[in-house]
Amino acid sequence: MASEKTKPLSEEIALVGASSAKGIETDDLPKRIEKYGKAKHRTKQNIQYLSGSVEHIDPETGEYFYGYTGRLQRRLEDCGNWLVFRNYYTVGETRLAKARFCMKHLLCPLCAIRRGAKSLAAYLDRFNEIIAQNPRLVPYLLTLTVANGEDLQERFDHLVNSWKSYQKRRRDYLDKGRGFNELCKVEGAVFSYEFTYSDKNGWHPHIHAIILVDPDQLIDFDFDATGYQKSQSRLSQEWLAITGDSSIVDCRPIDASNPTDGFMEVLKYALKFSDLPPKENFHAYTILKGKRLQGSFGLFWGVKVPDKLTDDLLPDELPYIELFYKYTNAGYTVTHHHHHTGGERPEVRIISPLDERSDNALAKAEKYRSNAWWLVEKRQREAQ
Repeated sequence: MASEKTKPLSEEIALVGASSAKGIETDDLPKRIEKYGKAKHRTKQNIQYLSGSVEHIDPETGEYFYGYTGRLQRRLEDCGNWLVFRNYYTVGETRLAKARFCMKHLLCPLCAIRRGAKSLAAYLDRFNEIIAQNPRLVPYLLTLTVANGEDLQERFDHLVNSWKSYQKRRRDYLDKGRGFNELCKVEGAVFSYEFTYSDKNGWHPHIHAIILVDPDQLIDFDFDATGYQKSQSRLSQEWLAITGDSSIVDCRPIDASNPTDGFMEVLKYALKFSDLPPKENFHAYTILKGKRLQGSFGLFWGVKVPDKLTDDLLPDELPYIELFYKYTNAGYTVTHHHHHTGGERPEVRIISPLDERSDNALAKAEKYRSNAWWLVEKRQREAQ
């Protein structure tokens, strides 16, 4: 883990461009590029771990093979090597137009940043809609924990099952009118599962959630009270009765006029994996890949988060400068640019690390979910 003098990577790079997953002000681009470079560098540490921890030589034939971790390594290596931005200089905005992402957000901080920023924008939009229609509701940051342990799978299952039990009790009250508990006061929530690790205590799983409550029906928990008083709150006692091993909870208000920081704490869960040492990071990935680590209920239910990790582009009528960034050991640097005057849709120009690769490599790029700008080149070749 990071030392006390070193800021964790998840805090250092946060959700870059989180104020708007649609784009950023052009003046903020250098800072965004710098933080993307730090994220890519952290991914390289995971790649180095995969390269050194798994033998890729078949002991019977002596031939080199990729296997599962080898394919995973290739995905991580190819992620974010090129980023293409559009600088819409007449309106002062810059947007990420093209990139190739590995979609392995538990191992790749760059994908985690982009995924988190998309989620943040979607849930902030819903939050603003909810508050406009229900101005009395106030947001709180809720934290629920279970006891630490060495077995991540067992601790994760315990946390998930405990949270599901608490939600079921809430639904039973809403449907049948009996069994009231503190969670029944929540009119909407978005939550995520998060994990930290230390050699001394093992895995520490917990839940962060943004909840909306009526000020006349606040959760029974005083965040300014002493530890003993907190443990005697109804929230703490109910959670202990469900988990059997933890009464450690927290519930505190966030600024409704500027809720971004509170939502970031919930929605940057995937980025927190970058604070783990590579060995524990990969172990967590093997246990948690494919698991649903984020959810919602009540007024937050049904929010759609786009799968696409690039930004939404502005109309083609606007002129822009297309900037091509390549990642090297020194970080991202601009290699070249193109100027488009606007008006008609410009002719597609393909400049990518696949330019000189074989058709077979292009086919693999399509298989591994490369963005459409590389597929255009493949289809152009097929049409010849």
